[in-house]
Parts: sequence; structure tokens; C-alpha cells
Amino acid sequence: MKRAIACLMLVAACATAPADTPPDQQLRGCWINRDVGATTMRWLPDRNRPNVLAGSRLVYRQSGPPVATRFTLEPSDQGHSLCELDAAGAATECWRVARGEGGSLEGGRAFIDAHGERLRITVAGDGPERVIFQGRRDGCD
Repeated sequence: MKRAIACLMLVAACATAPADTPPDQQLRGCWINRDVGATTMRWLPDRNRPNVLAGSRLVYRQSGPPVATRFTLEPSDQGHSLCELDAAGAATECWRVARGEGGSLEGGRAFIDAHGERLRITVAGDGPERVIFQGRRDGCD
């Protein structure tokens, strides 16, 4: 059991290794996942708030309109925060973006793993890991 915990901590440390590029620069643009149906995610500068990215995820289904979820990525005193928004634009849940530091996952931490043409955004902490998005870079229409 101690070995499993040690391995998990090592993997988490690798996943949060400091990136040369800030997360807002890594995310900017459009992304798509065509594995099952299609899911798109678009990260563009927020028109009303400098230094904030507005994210929009659309999950296309077999029938009916796509399921939309909005996010923000904004600087905070502790680095960056990733927030999920409700229909009115208020944050319903926020997570500190992991950037190479250790520490507790209590309350959840967002992991943004963007390498070249691939993006994976997950939240780990209180409960099972939650994948917010996983896909490849796409052109913005």
C-alpha cells in the first residue's frame, strides 16, 4: 500500500511539473475530441476582464442540442484558478491550477496538461478524478 501511495505521489509530481508557458497561453485556442460523438472546447480572452480566458465546452449528442458548459481561467494570488460557471455566469466551483507545487488535494486541484497539439484538463481531489476535457487542437471558426 505504501508503494502505491508513493507511486501516486510521484505521478502527481510529474503531472504538475512547472511548465515553461503559463496555463492561459497553453489553453488559448480551439480543441476537439472526436472519440465518441464530438466534444469541443474553446478558450478565448474574456472581453470584459483582462488576463482572463473564457472557456466554452460543447458536448454533441446523438439527438437534441449540445450540452454547454462554461469556464474561466484567471490569475489569482496563488497562481491561476479554473472555475466552472452557471448559466448566469457565476462561478459554481473553482479549483487552483497545479503548477509543480506539492500539497493537499483537498477541495480539488485542476491539472492542465497541454503539450503541442494535445490538451487534457482534469480535477483531482475530493473524489475520483474528473476529466473536464481531453482532445486535440482544432481550428477556430
